[in-house]
This record gives sequence, structure tokens and C-alpha cells, in this order.
Amino acid sequence: MKRQIVSQTKTSMLISGVVKITYDKKDDEAITKHALINLKNDLTNVLGEEAIIATESKNSKIIVATIDTSLAKSQKNYELLREALNKKEQYIITVFEGQLQLIGNDRRGTIYAIYEFLSQIGVSPWHYWMDVPIKKQAELYLNEPFFLIDAPKVEMRGFFINDEWPAAGNWATKHFGHLMNEKDEKMNPFNHLYYEKLFDLLLRLKGNFIWPAMWGSAFYADDPENSKLAQKMGVIIGTSHHEPMGRNHQEWIRNHEQYGNGEWDYESNQEGLDKYFRQGIERSYQTEDIFTLGMRGNGDEAMGEGENIALLEKIIKNQRQIIAEVTGRSAKETAQIWALYKEVQDYYDKGMRVPDDVILLLCDDNWGNLRKLPTLENRDRKGGFGIYYHYDYVGGPRNSKWINVSQIQRTWEQMTLAYNYGVRKLWVVNVGDLKGQEYPLSYFMDLAWNSEQSLEEMEGYTKNWVEKQLGGNYINDASKLLAAYSKLNMTISPELLDKDTFSLEIDYEFERVLANYRDLSNQAGQLYVLMPEEYRQVYEQLIYFPLVATANLYEMYYAQAINWKSNDTKIVNQAADKVEWCFKRDAELTSHYHSLNNGKWEHMMSQTHIGYHDWQEPEYQIMPEIRRLKSEINISKEVDHSIVIESADFNEKSQGEVVWTEIADMGKTFSAITTLPNNIIPSKQNFVCYDFEASSSGEFQVEVFLSPSLNWNNSGLIYGYQIDDGIEVEVNFNGNYKGELGNWQADRIIRSLSVAKLEQGKHRLLFYAKSPDVVLQKIVLHFGEIKETYLGRNHSDLINSGVI
Repeated sequence: MKRQIVSQTKTSMLISGVVKITYDKKDDEAITKHALINLKNDLTNVLGEEAIIATESKNSKIIVATIDTSLAKSQKNYELLREALNKKEQYIITVFEGQLQLIGNDRRGTIYAIYEFLSQIGVSPWHYWMDVPIKKQAELYLNEPFFLIDAPKVEMRGFFINDEWPAAGNWATKHFGHLMNEKDEKMNPFNHLYYEKLFDLLLRLKGNFIWPAMWGSAFYADDPENSKLAQKMGVIIGTSHHEPMGRNHQEWIRNHEQYGNGEWDYESNQEGLDKYFRQGIERSYQTEDIFTLGMRGNGDEAMGEGENIALLEKIIKNQRQIIAEVTGRSAKETAQIWALYKEVQDYYDKGMRVPDDVILLLCDDNWGNLRKLPTLENRDRKGGFGIYYHYDYVGGPRNSKWINVSQIQRTWEQMTLAYNYGVRKLWVVNVGDLKGQEYPLSYFMDLAWNSEQSLEEMEGYTKNWVEKQLGGNYINDASKLLAAYSKLNMTISPELLDKDTFSLEIDYEFERVLANYRDLSNQAGQLYVLMPEEYRQVYEQLIYFPLVATANLYEMYYAQAINWKSNDTKIVNQAADKVEWCFKRDAELTSHYHSLNNGKWEHMMSQTHIGYHDWQEPEYQIMPEIRRLKSEINISKEVDHSIVIESADFNEKSQGEVVWTEIADMGKTFSAITTLPNNIIPSKQNFVCYDFEASSSGEFQVEVFLSPSLNWNNSGLIYGYQIDDGIEVEVNFNGNYKGELGNWQADRIIRSLSVAKLEQGKHRLLFYAKSPDVVLQKIVLHFGEIKETYLGRNHSDLINSGVI
């Protein structure tokens, strides 16, 4: 743990009242200006008196200087400082002859000295982004003598804002979307107002590198002030692993017709793409940027099968030639990366290489597991190695976008492994919307700074970090809750949860997992009541919401599992009620989060997380499918060798996005039922269930009476049924219809026949549709010869079975 400058005794250097901060004018004109203003403002908030900044040092309490400035050289201990500072971005914090000195070996080093000091006196990097209160103290006692020198282990450290819609995108629109561009149009919300907040956080976390938001944004093109701001604040900008040569993907989407044939295909459109690449370098080669080399398929997809290593080598060779031509110097003098992401790593494994000065950006598997590490033979290559890591991911088997599902233990194990194998040039992590990832991101950035962190330091990290965010209140309980829910969420992401995730039958697995969450949720509620009011909003964002909201999901899916497993009417229906209640509560918890701090975080937790059926997120939350049983069930019995089941006499039907709905009086005899909404294709999971009793046995015919829907989809409409645990029968009842006339049109009914076998006794028939517009009126089971009637056999007697 770092040495702490704040003294617990009152015998050391005192800072109080109006504090004078002296800086060198050279620093004012450079990238330290923003940090200087933050130092003034934050110190004012801590002490309660307006701090002042000046360029002359008389009566100054704080000296801020980069080592090569006149102010630094005027210090009596300059030679000691100069000798000690010998690394990039290194800083010294020292108390010398009654003055606090914040000295950097370079501009960013000075910035980090400022933010380390502010962090130690109670100003969290998350003051804006998590509403962490600034710790007020009228008097600050600093240890004297005091000397802290520190420098990063990894050269470039940062994160990637990604998958940012709908949550961060709508949030940014609310707060920053009012800016107008030169055409008097509303500017993209990811503009310089947004990035000023983001860059401030990055630097306070001692980072220096950003991959900007790119789903619907173009960092350079949408707001020219974005790049200027990065340069002013000292932030290195790159474009993501699939956006080559300083161009954002949105720029290609919007303007691709201006470049050759408009195809993202180097073989057919080399001239157009080279022009596109050249413009990216021309725009930003004079600022501190890193250029991504290579090409993936359009929109972060794999290249087509016809695109191979030889083509990619040609692309990179030409890209480097463009860099050299535009900059007027050798390409090796311009920072570049080649990302070995997904299939690109296969090219590397098959022998493809890039020049030695290019950073090789290795990647995890999108789930926090490293895919490749340097070998002993190549780890000393000039360009070095980087890592692209994930806390957020969009892709198979499911997205992970909603809340934190990462354990810092896994980050420590994998990233220290990377560091020890020589990955020390660049670390960048995908944090999605940012909100919800405050805890793992802080750890990632701290580990990038001090990558030689011991296991013991990692194990103590959560408690130390929580103490800074919650002002020392209930840190043991709070840190345990944070660590516990992070562990449980890493077991399985919320987006992957469903009723079948855990076993109801083996080792009481589902019950045990749910009991853990119930216990943690109860503890979280108790701690909320105890937490001082000024820290409750921080606590809610960091611990209470993600824990309680996830616990609610487990309650919902457990109830759904019981709903489908039990045959007890009361239990089934109670479980259905619980699913509905939990689904509504999820929306209520989200709404409450959005109301925090007068609605400051509205939209930030709006990422869908219920209703996944494949890897891509649903457009909106979809309540899990449930079923309900009638407390009294109808059993149709055999009369005159026939069993007649009217469509509305079901005893059970599924609940969910698609529901069987009765249309009263539509049938030839009684009602009809169909699936609604009728623009969604139903499946076997959308069913109705009928009970009947047969006194005959043997072969019988199943006659299904359907409203005369045509095969408007050109492939026919399909229904299916299953009796007990028998074979599923699926019938395309109009797939062969070619427009010919038939009696069914005049009868306004379609009769569909199939054959099955049945034993005497009670049975259940499950009926479902595989197409919309299947409108069921009646089902008749015939034993022996079918006795034809115009309306179909009359409704069978119903046995009221009582409560089951």
C-alpha cells in the first residue's frame, strides 16, 4: 500500500484556510492546466475556503511543477528531485520545508501527482461518475518529512466505451445532446462535453489512453473539439481493434459511397480505401494518437473466406506507406497497433508478421480469459505487446452489458500473468457504458499502474477501495457484499440466466444459490438503513442496486422453474404470480436507480437483460413464459365413440410474449382461439392444454377444426399437438393450397385429420402453433368410423374434476 500523506496527528504540516497554489506558466499552457483547476476547486471543497493559484511562490503552501520548468529548478531540493525522476509519467509528492511539492517528470506525471494528492485527502476519482461526496475537513495535517515517488508499470493504460446504446447513449443525449454543430443541427451526444467528464475520470484513475464510443458515433468527425480536448488534457486517442487508420466505423457507414465502389473490400476497392485511410492519418497525425492497422470484415465481422494472409499483409504494408507519406517520416516513428482479435490471431499463428515497431495487441476471448501470450523469443520486440480485455461484451453465447460480472481475483490472475510474460506496452479494457463497472475498472487501472501487485495486496483491495467511496462507513460489511455479489455474478451473467440454469432436483442447487442471494439482499437492505444519508446514493449505485436487482432475477427464474415443474394448481399459479411480480419489480428498481440524484443517471440502467433467446439483446424486456392452471379443470369425456373438445375449454395455457387468446363467438359452434400478437411467430412454448377421458382404446383419428386461414406466407400454416408423453405431431394444413376452390370455403372451416393410438383412461393434449394465424375452433377425437355432421360432433359432456 502507498504511503499516506495525511497525518493522524496534529504535529505535522498544516494546510487550512485560503491555500495558495504556485505553478509555472509553462505548465499553465500545457496539459496540466485542467488538473490545476481541479486541484484549486477540489481543495476549496475540502477546506471550505477558496484556494488561489498563482505563478509566484511567496507564502505558497503547494508547489506544482513539471521537472523541466523554471519553478521546479528554483526549488532548493531540485537536484534531489531531478536525480530521482527518471521514468515516463513518474511523479514525486513530498513535503519540504513547510511546502507540499507535486512534481512530475513530464506533464502527465505532474497531473498524476495532483490526482494522487487529491485522492489521499478524500476526493474520489468517482466524485462525478458515482456521486462520491468530497470529504470535508477544515484542517489538513500532512506528514513531514514525507516523500512518495511512483511511476506506472504499463506504458499506456485505458478503457474502451463500447456497446453504449441504449443506456449511455440516451444518458449522454439527455446531458450533452443540446450542443449544435456548424449546420445548426444537434450534435452527437458523445461530444467534447461528454469527453471532458470522461477524460477527467481517466486521468484521475492514472490512465492515459481511450478508445472512444463508436456504435453510433465518430469521435473525430462528429465534434472536432473532441480531438483538441484530448490533446489539451493529455489523453492518447486510438480507434478500436476493427477501425483502421484513425477512422471510425460510422464514418464509413455514412460516407462509403465517396470512396471508389463503396465496398469494404480491399481487393476490389483498394484505391477508394487507401483514400479513406489517408484522410484519417492526415486528420490526426499531429496529435497524440495510436493508429490501428489491418482490416476486419465490415462492422467488426470476420473477413470473408476469400480474404487471406497475403491480402492482409498487403493492406498493412500499404497503410504504413500512407503513414510515412503523410507524416514525412518513417512509419516506425508513428505509434501503431495490430489487434490479434478473433480470427486475426489465426493469421498470426499461421505465420503472418508485422514490422517489429508495431504494438501487437493480444486479446482475451471476450470473457476475461487470455488467448495468447508472448514467447521468450519475441517478448523483447521493439513495439512490445498490449492486451485488449473485456468487462463488457456483445456476442455469443449471450451479451454481457447490464452490470458488473467480473471478479477482481480473475483480473489479477490473468493480467499479472500477462505482465509477467512481457505485456507492458498497452492495457485497454472494454467497459461498455462505464456505469456499473466502477469497481472492476478502478482495479484494472490500479493494476495497470502497479502490475507487480501481490496476492495480499489484491485481497485487501476491495476493502481499501470501498473505504474511499463510502467515507469509511461500514466498510467491512459493504466490501463483503461487493465482493460476494461480484463472485456470484461471475458464476453466470444475468443475461444467461433462465429457469433451467440451476437444478431443482440435484443437491437443492437452485434453492442454495437463491438462498445466498436472499441473504445478501437482506444484508444490503439492512446496511442501506444504517448508511449515512450523504453516502446512500453511492451505496445504491455501487452495491444495493446491482445486488438486489440480480437477486430479484434469481427469484423470478426460480419461480418460473417451479411454475413449470409443479403439477399442483395452487403452487403453479402462485409461482406465476411471483414471476409477474418480479418482472414488475425489475422495472421499479431500474426506475428508482434512474431517479437518484434528481434523475442524474436516468437511462444508465436501461440495458435489456430479461428475454434473451440468442446472443443478441431483445429490443425490450420480455417476461419469462409461465403457465396457469384452472382451480377446477374440465375433462371432456367420450360419448358415442367421440371426444369433442371446444377450443376455449383448455385447462392450462402458457404466459409470455405470445399468448393464446379467445375470440368469443367466432367458432361455428362456440369460440375460437389464436396466438397474439399475430406478428410474432409462436413455438411449442406457446401452448394450450386440454384434458379428456377415453373409454375406448386403439387407433383413433384426430380431427382439428380451424378457421379458413390461407397460406399467405407461401409455406403453409403449421399446428402441432402431443398427447401425454407421446410423439409430437405437426401438421401443415394448407401448405399445398394453390388457390383452387373447395367446400371448405363455403363451409368457412378447414378440417385437418391425423391418426394416433390411445389407451383407456385420462389423458392430456397439448396444442401449439408454429405459425401465426392458426385459429383453432374445435378438436374431435374419433374412435371407429367418423360420423359426419355439418357442425362437427356435439360438445362432449364435461366432468368437473374439482380442485387438483
